[in-house]
Amino acid sequence: MEEYFIFAAIGGLLLLTLFVNSVAEAYEQKQREKRIKILRIKQGLDELSDLLEGLKNCNISDNIRNFIANEIMARLQTIQSLDRHFRGIQVLIEEAKGTQDDVVRSNVNTDSKDETEFKKKQIKLGRLIRILNTHNWFSSVKSGVLNEYINDIRLLRCEQIFQFYSDRANAASDKDNYLIAKEHYNYIIHALRGSGINTHPRIIELLEQTEFMMEQTGNMFNNHVKKMRGEEIQDEDQQDEIENIPADDTSGN
Repeated sequence: MEEYFIFAAIGGLLLLTLFVNSVAEAYEQKQREKRIKILRIKQGLDELSDLLEGLKNCNISDNIRNFIANEIMARLQTIQSLDRHFRGIQVLIEEAKGTQDDVVRSNVNTDSKDETEFKKKQIKLGRLIRILNTHNWFSSVKSGVLNEYINDIRLLRCEQIFQFYSDRANAASDKDNYLIAKEHYNYIIHALRGSGINTHPRIIELLEQTEFMMEQTGNMFNNHVKKMRGEEIQDEDQQDEIENIPADDTSGN
């Protein structure tokens, strides 16, 4: 009988050990899943924060800026709810509150100094469109509103492309570089037609303006060629006249 109690006690201890190990393993698994979830949220959060900072001089609307700032706050609060002891979370939340209060655009110069800076802005706006096309949002937003934001940014990109490259085309035309000017206009037309909003009234208007300016540039190029040919013909006629002038008679007769 005594041996029976010993075996029963040992069996009970083994069962208890298995139970404790099972609970501990389940707890560790839950903690791992929570850490992975927090890391994923943090990764997307860092991208949004960097993007919001980089878009300061890109002239996006205050509504879009507010949406990104609110999304940053929602993700920080989600991390805090998952792990209240997450390092630095309270400081990050306070910083995000300051960003929300200061999100309205300041009077910054949004013009691009050169093509490198212009392309950087275009890349940032492209990243913003890609992010807005995702569905992993922690703040409340309707799909129709997101689509509106995306189209607004696409339109902004198109207007910036039109302004930047039409200015370059005008500068090229002023220097009689008409072929380069036409290349700039062709780039604008290609970008507008591939924007995804080519039926938008503003895009149609920009396309019409670009096509008109390219036609005018073609006319100026043709006139320039005719002028150059006329000058060449004139030079040739003058050269013929010079060659046909009789030599002075120096014989004294």
